[in-house]
Amino acid sequence: MPNPNVIVDGIQSISTPTSAAAAAVEQGTVPAQFLVVTFFEGQSSFLDMSQSRSTVWAEVLESLAQENQPAYVEIDPETNVIEEILIPITVTVGEIRPTGEGKDVEVELIISHAKHFLRGSHNNFQKLREILQDAQKKGTHVLVTESDENDIIDVRPIGGTVEGGQK
Repeated sequence: MPNPNVIVDGIQSISTPTSAAAAAVEQGTVPAQFLVVTFFEGQSSFLDMSQSRSTVWAEVLESLAQENQPAYVEIDPETNVIEEILIPITVTVGEIRPTGEGKDVEVELIISHAKHFLRGSHNNFQKLREILQDAQKKGTHVLVTESDENDIIDVRPIGGTVEGGQK
């Protein structure tokens, strides 16, 4: 089961607060300075512009929106504020082999020479491994999101077009 606090989707719009969002600010449930990020599948979240990183994140999200590329966004479940942004990549899965360290597996992503790992300690290890194995078997593309250490943290099958993160 995917993490309920993660959105992997294309960005439909980035805008100033709507009246509903402004009401949330008044109630103190979201920061006063924020942008509303709306995704293709209808979900939305807030980008807290009082944080120094948010200017860069807004630029990244705008660039992804212009290029019709998806974003991986972690949100705070209580405030709906964006806590992390990563860029998933569309890949074909090559070999999947055990590392010899517990349940960890090394995953060959055809577009990359780096080593990529799916850690056995990941909460959704089995499900992510199944998606990777299915894509490998069928020769289909998947959206893979990794940490800075090349640990695979999210895998999504791609049905139909990749553009905009739509399924």
